[in-house]
Amino acid sequence: MNNLTKLFKSILPLSGADELLLEEHLKPECFSKKESYNELGRVCTKLGFVEEGIFKVSSFKVDGSEYIKYFVDSGHFLIDLDSFFHKSPSTESIVALMDSKVLTINSRSYRILEDNIENFPKIIYHLKEKALIAKFSLKNEMLVDDAVTRYHKFVKRHPAINQKVSQRHIAMHLGISEYTLSRIRAQK
Repeated sequence: MNNLTKLFKSILPLSGADELLLEEHLKPECFSKKESYNELGRVCTKLGFVEEGIFKVSSFKVDGSEYIKYFVDSGHFLIDLDSFFHKSPSTESIVALMDSKVLTINSRSYRILEDNIENFPKIIYHLKEKALIAKFSLKNEMLVDDAVTRYHKFVKRHPAINQKVSQRHIAMHLGISEYTLSRIRAQK
């Protein structure tokens, strides 16, 4: 909880009462490796803050093959924004890649926090804006950069994930084969 409070307070101040209300509405959850945080086709009803662990956020191509849009690790949020805010079926699958701990705010608690903590909506707006910009930038890189450049940017951006996630998952994220990823890694 301390890391989440610090993050919120780094954006805008929270009073002691705000912190207590936030703490009251956070639910600690543990996820085992391969356990779903949110499933494809289900409405996302919670916002999670990863305390420990790594998750993959995946979608599926028309042919049914999975591609990993991005990874979420400690200090970052788990959510399908569109599904959570518009109550629509999720187009993403969110699955733990290792045993993980998450602080969760469900939809009901989210509304309570939004109504009772003055800076909560502004903090969430700031975080959504930052996440959307990062996703847009990543999408552009995936379309424009070659495989070697994508890999080097990934390693620079996520050194811990690069060490903890399987080569298969990294290759799926980068849109390349495991063989190509091995060749890129060997070029050092």
